[in-house]
Amino acid sequence: MSRFTVTCPHCQAQLELDGDKEVVMASKAVEKPKTTVSLDERLQSLAQEKGKAEARMAEAFRTEKAGAEIREERFKKLLETAKQEPVEKPIRDFDLD
Repeated sequence: MSRFTVTCPHCQAQLELDGDKEVVMASKAVEKPKTTVSLDERLQSLAQEKGKAEARMAEAFRTEKAGAEIREERFKKLLETAKQEPVEKPIRDFDLD
């Protein structure tokens, strides 16, 4: 049996391979060190995330409002042109016979 161990270049996991069967026999993920964050630091980061979310929401409302105003102007223009054009009776299929 030709078993050997390699390190994954992507995730740095240890992979035990069997060369004869061409399969991964076992793997061991790299344990990442736990990071400790103080409560004050986490509260500050949450406040920053909340501010960013509020800014994105305000921008979305502003763009939606601007888009609504543009659509309203277009509608008014089309309504004015429709009022100026003469009203024609629509042609139906059975009128053509």
